[in-house]
This record gives sequence, C-alpha cells and structure tokens, in this order.
Amino acid sequence: MEGMTAMDFPDGLKLSVVIPVYNVAPYLERCLRSVLKLTFRNQEIILVDDGSTDGSGELADRLAETDARIRVIHQENQGLSGARNSGIRAATGDYLVFLDSDDEWLLDDGIERLMRHAGADIILFKDVHIWKSCREQTADYDVDAIGALPDAQAVFSLLVRTNMFNMSACLLLVRRDFLLGHGLFFPVGYLSEDVQWSLLLWQQVQTVAVQNLDLYGYYHRESSISATTTLQVYDSYDKIFSYWKPLCHDGCTNGESIGAYLADLWVNRGYAWHMLPAGERRQGCLFLKKHRDLLRYAQSRKARRAAALVRLTGVWSTAVLLGWYWKLRTLVTRNVV
Repeated sequence: MEGMTAMDFPDGLKLSVVIPVYNVAPYLERCLRSVLKLTFRNQEIILVDDGSTDGSGELADRLAETDARIRVIHQENQGLSGARNSGIRAATGDYLVFLDSDDEWLLDDGIERLMRHAGADIILFKDVHIWKSCREQTADYDVDAIGALPDAQAVFSLLVRTNMFNMSACLLLVRRDFLLGHGLFFPVGYLSEDVQWSLLLWQQVQTVAVQNLDLYGYYHRESSISATTTLQVYDSYDKIFSYWKPLCHDGCTNGESIGAYLADLWVNRGYAWHMLPAGERRQGCLFLKKHRDLLRYAQSRKARRAAALVRLTGVWSTAVLLGWYWKLRTLVTRNVV
C-alpha cells in the first residue's frame, strides 16, 4: 500500500499548507515558525483569516511580509469548514495538509520524510497530545500489517478494528487532485466536520501510505472547540449518524467498519453527556436513545461494554455511568494548556 518514492515523483513536488486563522493571536506565530523551519522547502502556506476580531488577521499580514511563500486570505467568518474549503480552492500544491493555528509541527524533517511516499492518495502520520503538565504520544501504526493488506478499504477496516483510526483532517497529507476530483470539501454547519469529511474521504481512497512520525503537536486548551460540549455538538453528530446509518444498513463500502467507528463515537457522546448543562441533558439523552441502534455494530471493548450497559440499565443510566467514568479519568490524567 505504499506510494511512489520521491525518485518516482515528478520534479518540483509542491506542498500546500492550509492554516485556518480565527482569534488565535497568541499562538499564530509559534505555529507559523514550525512550518517555516521545515526542511521541505517547496511549499506554499495559506493563512485563511476567517473574520478574526483579535488582530490575528493583521498579524497574518505582517508575517506574510517575512516570507514569500505565505499567502493570506481574508474572509467573513464561515467557521472552520469554510476556512479550510477556501484553502483547498486556493491551493496549488501536489499535496495538501491542514494545520490548526494553535498547534505546530514537531519535526523539522517530518514533511520531507512523508513526501518520500508521494503518489499515494493519502499519507498518514501521528500526533502528540500536549497538556499543561505532560505530553502524550499516540500508539504506533502496525506498518508491516498495513503494508500487507490488499487495498485501502482493508486498511480502514484494520484501523477501526485496532482503535487506530483517527478522523482528524490534520493527520494526513492528501493529493489535491484526489480531493478536487471527488469534491471532498468540508461540510459547512457541522462542529465535528472532520468526522463526516474523513468518512467520505475513505469511501474514495485507493492508495494509502503510513509512517510512524510524531509530527503534529496538538495543544489542548480550555477554549478550543474539541474541549467544549454543547447541544450544537450533539446536533452535528445527529446529522452524521443520520447520514451514515442508512448507508451502513444498506451495505455501503466498509459499512460494518463505519458502523463500528460510529458506535465508538456514540460512546464518546455518552462520556461527554455529563458536561452538558443540566437543562440540556434530557435532549442529550434523547440523542443517545435515537442512535443506540449503532451499538449493534460494536467491535471495540468500550462499545461492547456500553451496549451491555444499555441492555441492562437503559440509556439514561448508561450515560450517567459513562459520564462519571470519564470525569474520574479526566481528573486523574488530563490538564489543558
């Protein structure tokens, strides 16, 4: 499942780095420095100022004056999906990668090493979670097992089955022609746009390469989207689940594996249920009840346990138990920066 080597790829291989920018003035320069230090030099850096109000847009303009590879797009606020889509449309590179403006690259030669696999539709790599008091590396991919598989759909199935599938759009390089050819833009109006986008992407992927590079530094902050739970998040997952469940039932490509992944996401919404305001928990529970049929696809230990709890105690009690478990785990192991 490897792509071509750098020697096989045409000269002048170019990368487009798309960085959405929205009210991140304290972090933007750190992020951009990590890109400019890359040993892979043939890149364009597209900063998409998505209607910032804290001076981030002006800072992006000043930073663009320091390096000709930096371009800035200013637009009215469209959300993360809209900013990334603007970057996709503006990109001219052979490959494209997304970097959130409060995160950073950790390896100066990381992109250069990934580009040795140019030719594959997507090239996967890893992240490091950065908390206030610690850093946490994610598990390695089983590169040998992945390389022995016959196609990308078998890779997807293995990643889901081994809990190694990561839906983040920031953890892969993707051929721009592949994105455009399949119209793989981010859905607007979602707070969990990466989930929908990545599942749609994997429906089309033909070739995939993998490297165990701890390249992406993901900072956990209290104010970040991923650290918050609102009914809007549940509404986004309602759209995602409602889109995919009929397709899984009808036997779409890798439907069983997609269902298993969605079952895991159902459990994650159960973990987060306790973070909803007390007045919104009933609606959160109604969401869990509506989509509990996803647990029929459960493959992971956590999803199978959740399915057993639902059968024994019902959805409400399961949500309470999952919430208490996650609250305890978070208290013991997590600190935001």
